[in-house]
Amino acid sequence: MSPRDGPNDDELEAIRTEALDFAGIGLYRYRWDGTVLSMDRGALRILGLEGRFAGPEEVAGRDIADLIRYAGPRGFLRARLRAERRVRGLEYPFKTLDGEERWAEHDSYVTADPATGEEQLQVIIRDITGRKRLEQGLAAEHERLAVTLRSIGDGVITTGVDGCVTLVNKVAEELTGWVQADALGRPLDDVFRIIDQRTREPRESPVAQVLRSGAVVGIANHTALLARDGRERVIADSAAPIRDPQSRIIGVVLVFRDVTDKERMHADMLRIERLQSLGVLAGGIAHDFNNLLAAILGNVGLGKLYAGPGSQIGDLLEEAEKATLRAKDLTRQLLTFARGGEPARRTTALGALVRDAAQFALHGSTSRCEFDIAPDLYQAEVDPGQISQVVHNLVLNAAQAMEGGGSIEIACRNAAVAPGDALPLAPGPYVTVAVRDHGPGVPADRLATIFEPYFTTKPRGTGLGLTIVHSIVLKHDGHVRVESRAGEGSTFVLWLPASMNAAEPPPPVARTALGGTGRVLLMDDDPAVLDVAAQMLRHLGYEVDTATDGATALRLYRDAHAAARSYEAVLLDLTVPGGMGGAEAVRRILALDPEAVAIACSGYSSDPILANPRAFGFRDALAKPYDISALGRTLVAVGRKT
Repeated sequence: MSPRDGPNDDELEAIRTEALDFAGIGLYRYRWDGTVLSMDRGALRILGLEGRFAGPEEVAGRDIADLIRYAGPRGFLRARLRAERRVRGLEYPFKTLDGEERWAEHDSYVTADPATGEEQLQVIIRDITGRKRLEQGLAAEHERLAVTLRSIGDGVITTGVDGCVTLVNKVAEELTGWVQADALGRPLDDVFRIIDQRTREPRESPVAQVLRSGAVVGIANHTALLARDGRERVIADSAAPIRDPQSRIIGVVLVFRDVTDKERMHADMLRIERLQSLGVLAGGIAHDFNNLLAAILGNVGLGKLYAGPGSQIGDLLEEAEKATLRAKDLTRQLLTFARGGEPARRTTALGALVRDAAQFALHGSTSRCEFDIAPDLYQAEVDPGQISQVVHNLVLNAAQAMEGGGSIEIACRNAAVAPGDALPLAPGPYVTVAVRDHGPGVPADRLATIFEPYFTTKPRGTGLGLTIVHSIVLKHDGHVRVESRAGEGSTFVLWLPASMNAAEPPPPVARTALGGTGRVLLMDDDPAVLDVAAQMLRHLGYEVDTATDGATALRLYRDAHAAARSYEAVLLDLTVPGGMGGAEAVRRILALDPEAVAIACSGYSSDPILANPRAFGFRDALAKPYDISALGRTLVAVGRKT
């Protein structure tokens, strides 16, 4: 047997078949009418026919359309071959005769039988089911990721290593003002413009930081995002690298959220804490100062009475009294700042109150008010006097902001706060009052301190007006917020709890003579106040017994009651350091004599007893410092009718 130069034809066919099987390739040929001429085992396997036919020879003569169920219309591949003669890389889904879904890729061309010249169709087919399933899985995963990114509550932007945008989710579209279609391919700095809130200087792109460091980076504090339409939002964000399986950076993902309301609420809470701390100090100072003023005002008032009208001494005392009353007003402002003054709330029609207070504030001013009050405006549960002061202060502030005069716009609306709203308020109905001026506005860096004491931009301002506004509104379980831009004016918005009740009429003002008779028990821990108040009572015609604490007052009252020598009234100081105060004393006196007439006195005008004395057993209340007229009127109004 002689050696051969190479494999014979049968061996070559076996090698070819082995190679095609290894490559996952099958071959078959058929006529234009679909009749199969030949099919190798590779094609038999790819088309899922191995279990149905013993070998390729059993397939010959059958219609190709009976062997494979195309997803497309019958004969679509032949139609394409008629038109193009050659088809490369065609991918299509099909089902085997057993119903299994598969994918095929094939190249096909028109050829001719060497003997007859008949045109025949040659197909080279590959099974790509595994690849297609992987691609479909990746596509589904990509779609799930895209849906997730577009539905989460944070803004998401992705970029390539060139810093150009490749994805913008729905929240990012809303925050930046750029829709994805417009943003794709643009440099990130075009879409995501960030600045330092304080300096207004541009911030470095977090994507650039990630590409430089290869690590996750967070945004600096006080960063604002400038949207496409010019709106500005405070944001928090982070950026992280996107890596391929070889850990190479192929892009950056940026995640950010709008924290404007959160930052505003945080600033509000810090401001409230600062004001409360300062308020404790201011309240203590004002209380002590009111005791001093009580002694001064009482003595000056008595001095005027003794000096007589028209005398030089009387005129001097008149001026001293005016100065003392101005000092009294200052302590009232300090106490209002300190605790807001406990409001004596009643159901009030805010529309009329706002209109009256605003017009009074502008008396003699070159500015004017334009009112826009909702016709169905809710009533509000407020202290009319305190809210009048709030409106007065806001309108006066607006007028002073427009030195040459101008229009102040005041709008009153109904509103509602829902659970989860970004307002430090309980859910429920509210009335909003917005006061807008057209002055120079307040710079952004000063807005955070606008409600703090002694903040003012006006040469003659005291710096307490807006502080008092904040304190009173807070005491009413409401909220006040300012919106301002330099050069565009300011708008102050109040939220006050609404009421569905009918408005209550204001209490009538009694007009009575001042003098009286009978015995009065006076208790105060301050000797100067005790002395001058006793002198005023005697001048009014009363007999006076004095005590420096509640225990002594209780003993005196008990003795007088036992002797049937009842007091016309009892004046009790509420605060006695280290001793029994007025609140405890009146409780014990009323247990002894339910008909007792007690008047509460305090240098703390914010004490809740002064706002609603009857709820604590008192007939009325006097805030220090008081003059002889106020003392006389109160005694006549509440004294025993004997």
